[in-house]
Amino acid sequence: MLSDGLIEILRDKKIPEKLINDVIDSGYILRNFHDPFSGYKWLSVSDKMYGNKQHSSSFDIDDFVKYIKGDNVFEKLPSFTEFTAKNYKDIEEILSEPRRQHYINEGTLSFRGQTSQYTYKRKIPNPVRADQNGRELSIFPGLYRQKEELYSFNIIQDEQRSALSVLQELEPNNPNVFFDSSYSYDIMRVEQHYATQTAGLDISFDIETAIFFATYKFLFNSHGNAYHSKIKKGEHEGVIYGFRFRAPPVKKTEFLIEKFDLFKTYRPERVLRQNCALPLFSDYERNIAITDLDFIIYLDKDFDYEGKREPSYMFPNIKEDRFYGKLLELKDAHPHLLANVIEYQGSRD
Repeated sequence: MLSDGLIEILRDKKIPEKLINDVIDSGYILRNFHDPFSGYKWLSVSDKMYGNKQHSSSFDIDDFVKYIKGDNVFEKLPSFTEFTAKNYKDIEEILSEPRRQHYINEGTLSFRGQTSQYTYKRKIPNPVRADQNGRELSIFPGLYRQKEELYSFNIIQDEQRSALSVLQELEPNNPNVFFDSSYSYDIMRVEQHYATQTAGLDISFDIETAIFFATYKFLFNSHGNAYHSKIKKGEHEGVIYGFRFRAPPVKKTEFLIEKFDLFKTYRPERVLRQNCALPLFSDYERNIAITDLDFIIYLDKDFDYEGKREPSYMFPNIKEDRFYGKLLELKDAHPHLLANVIEYQGSRD
């Protein structure tokens, strides 16, 4: 394990076992780095939140030891570029900046909307990312989110694939559907949008989609059915993130979901309407998305804009979304197998 080498080094440096356990629980490991031009090799402490992003995830061993002992020798990274928007015009002005217009035109600027911003805390916060209270901005794929007070890498993540259990029914016209599913992203895409959170991060190339998710709360009624409720003026706490992913790049031409290789009989309409992409992040880069943030837009509490997207369009009923209709039909027949499939209020109307 990549953590074993770090444990050995920390023990050699007489670090107490409890502190070593806190370091490992917080997701720090030892990595080998190699400069292909000079041939120089070195060891560095790496943070599993941020993968191979060296400014966020590569720390000199001796400096890291000083840090965990209470002597912070690291300089914090620059703050994120932040704006506040009171209306759609404010958002338009932010996006009209020439550099961002260039990104939009080349299809490399993507968005994510949330009704609020989230942070997390670890026993050993990141030396350059954490704020003065030890908290770090959280933009995790759903699989990696935790509700505990302190985030722990010792908690096992269990990624599910509900559709696999009823795959032949979801695509009845392909006798090789199980074999083909091994080479398709479709399983993960429908899992994310109809059932359980995955290691993919929902983003969109459409600002209106981001505004929708920043201004509509996801709720459940008394019957256990989900619905979206528009946040009232004066109560907004939403946030819109703007990304320009670089290594690897996330381009609209390559990542925008416009068709399905596996599901052709019943088309997953919801996924298409949200103009989205679903880049995957591994266990060793859970929060790496924040390193490619171009900007953060906070919605003013009195944010005033009706928006062009409504729940009935973003989450179509079973008549408009035949894949969802088939999925609910199968859930009725196999409630235990498809317990994670969410039913929306009015979806059967």
